[in-house]
Amino acid sequence: MLKKINKHFYKIVFLAFFTAIVLSFTPLSPWRAMNEVFIFFPEDDNVYFKEARTSLELLSKKDDDEYSLRWAFASETNKPAFLRKDMSIVFENGVFKGAKMQSLQEQLFIEEITTFDGEDSGRYDALTFHHAELHYEKDIYKSKHAWSKDHLYVSDSPLAPLSSFKEPLSAQEKESQQLLDTIINQQLDYVLEGLLEEFHINREEYDVYSLLDLPDYAQTPLPGLNEKETFATLGRLWEGFYRYYILGINTFTEETYSPIGNSLPHVLIHQDGTHLLLVYEMKDGTRQQLLQMIDEVEAPS
Repeated sequence: MLKKINKHFYKIVFLAFFTAIVLSFTPLSPWRAMNEVFIFFPEDDNVYFKEARTSLELLSKKDDDEYSLRWAFASETNKPAFLRKDMSIVFENGVFKGAKMQSLQEQLFIEEITTFDGEDSGRYDALTFHHAELHYEKDIYKSKHAWSKDHLYVSDSPLAPLSSFKEPLSAQEKESQQLLDTIINQQLDYVLEGLLEEFHINREEYDVYSLLDLPDYAQTPLPGLNEKETFATLGRLWEGFYRYYILGINTFTEETYSPIGNSLPHVLIHQDGTHLLLVYEMKDGTRQQLLQMIDEVEAPS
């Protein structure tokens, strides 16, 4: 008994297994308001990404409490696309901090560079969804997407100079990484357990992923799915994730809210390959869930 939200996503009205739930978001205040949509079309096998990258870099200390970071993403396809659209998101210590999008028509290359402020020691994670939409004769529409990600640890202590690293080299960096990862993972595990309990989800029936795990399956199929099914599943996931999580549209009330402060989402893929769940917690503790059915797609022979 499912109520359709859009072409691929459904609101849970009532099930013996789950409680009805939804998702939402609003335009981000420090970032440009975004109201475009991501639309998934069948994969275009004649298009590929020559480059897809995301980077985070510590720039400088602003004052005793703040520092600046550089956030950049870029991609290039082998042929111009009717629409090129890259969306990048940043998490600070496992919490949604903001999003940035660049959109161009009939282009091969797309790039965006911006800065944002941080404070105290922390871990920053950036993930970018690179998207190309292709239009052909007879109203044939296809798409291609790629993923990239980066992370950065920042150490901001009154006892040592401001520093950053991606992979720890010194004993002090290894200690900082372990401490930050432990705190962040414990908090995310706590949030996930609350989500599973509220929505009566049996964890043993699902393979559980962080949203940050998804780029790892850009070239490798998800367990139980072939390459075509993985491409379609992740493309449709981003379609709904963007609409609800990033834009902040509460599907209970259709009201908007600021998504800044949302927890890093978890993606739960049922082991029978029929559906997935996207779950997360809003800043005020409200728990959210999105259900997506997984369509069978025949693998190329």
